[in-house]
Amino acid sequence: MTKEAAAKFIEKYKNARSYVKPSHLEDLSQLLEVHIEAIEVQKSEFHEMDGGKSYMPRKETLDKFAAAAGVSYSVLPEPTRKEGTAYVGRSQAMVMGPDGKMIVGDVCEYEFDPEDRTELLSLDGKKDWTGVPQGGRPNIREYSERELKLERIKLKTVSRQRANTGARNRATVSILGMPTGIKGLFAKNDPDSKVVVFLFSRIIINAKNELVMNRMLDGIAGNAAALYGPQAVKALPAAQPDADDMGPGTFRPAEDQQTTPASESEGEGALDLDLANDPDLNGSKPASSTVASEEEIVTTLLVKLEEWSMSDEITKMAKDKINDAIKRGIKSRRDIQALLDFAQSNAKAYAATRKAS
Repeated sequence: MTKEAAAKFIEKYKNARSYVKPSHLEDLSQLLEVHIEAIEVQKSEFHEMDGGKSYMPRKETLDKFAAAAGVSYSVLPEPTRKEGTAYVGRSQAMVMGPDGKMIVGDVCEYEFDPEDRTELLSLDGKKDWTGVPQGGRPNIREYSERELKLERIKLKTVSRQRANTGARNRATVSILGMPTGIKGLFAKNDPDSKVVVFLFSRIIINAKNELVMNRMLDGIAGNAAALYGPQAVKALPAAQPDADDMGPGTFRPAEDQQTTPASESEGEGALDLDLANDPDLNGSKPASSTVASEEEIVTTLLVKLEEWSMSDEITKMAKDKINDAIKRGIKSRRDIQALLDFAQSNAKAYAATRKAS
């Protein structure tokens, strides 16, 4: 979105907790743009700290925040190491900056020692709910020796993963600029269903920019050459401003077809495209007519539409939209054409997004 659109979006959420970076709202390169996302979370998605004075996001909540802010993680040479009886996890987060370069956060560590955790359980005691009425507080009793051994074994089985998760959460909080515990987020008596809104921003590639599109086409040509050799690149169709690449295969709508008989247009660049007589389209032998009927053109367009519905080049949302139209029995040539144009645009944007990630 543009700088102005981002400001309007933020204005709609005046009471939200905003973690939109000010540098993302400055004038950016034409190759980049800012994307702002509003995330709704409930009280149940946080850990209560300090008796309800502050709240810490759960792991799955932080994952949602990270996705909205475009956070990715570095591959560290030693993500987890063992020191004595403890496991120490290491993680480092990064995001794309307003100049298109990756901004790398601090290397964060988290230690998990099952022996210390077992000792802490022993000191705190075990909660006993026997005979406690609903809404009451549990009784506290000492752990038996067998219970402590079981707790120690359980903690040992998850020690490495707990260290990894703790380090990743700390790296996420660090790159987002969030505190570990957010004060005043909820009141003590707020229900678990109470909802608050967080705003996050991330920098993405501007897929509508002509330079970006050219680089995407260069990448396609390079992949074709790597797989099939230089001749494959020469075989790629030349870019034409008025040409429509409507699906995983190349196809021209009937309006762009040359309907003048070949004898009258020879030497004038007549198009070699005969939908009615193409055996690959209708499974029949070539007929004498060179013009496809309306029914045949609609059938051909529907085939292209079904190809898009099974293609991995578009998003799931686009597939669902196309499949819904097919199920409803779409027959209008104009409506089918509009869906094909939509699929083409979606594929270009989706390709740019995958390349950026």
